[in-house]
Amino acid sequence: MLHQISGGTSSIELYEDYLIIKPSNVQKLNGQTKTIPLDSVVTISIVKPFLKVPYLQVITPNLETSKKDNLKGADANVVLIQPGRMKTAEKIRDYIASYKSGQTKRSAPSASGGSIDDLRQLAELRDSGIITPEEFEAKKKQILGL
Repeated sequence: MLHQISGGTSSIELYEDYLIIKPSNVQKLNGQTKTIPLDSVVTISIVKPFLKVPYLQVITPNLETSKKDNLKGADANVVLIQPGRMKTAEKIRDYIASYKSGQTKRSAPSASGGSIDDLRQLAELRDSGIITPEEFEAKKKQILGL
């Protein structure tokens, strides 16, 4: 295990090419442990809401959420960042970003450079506020091979 962070209703364990999101004991009745290959991570964000506890969220293609959803904790791929743990959260985020950029360099772009469906899905994530416009633009460039 490279890094681990826990807080609130879930925890994340980061390994070389995958991560595990586990519900806390409080959420175990509803949540499920998820193993997510880093190849399938769309983006990872540290969200710092005003006057609330910051959190780390891992966005995957099958995570369909909006601001109105009731997904919480492990079900939403979210871990609250407790005081003093921001550096660990940043290391997890930076490792996954570095892994993803290395993956882009390793894999040759397809003839079309990417899928229109991928772009549509990203636009939906951006429009629902799950990813920032900056994250959308970075991923769009990656998909288009720019």
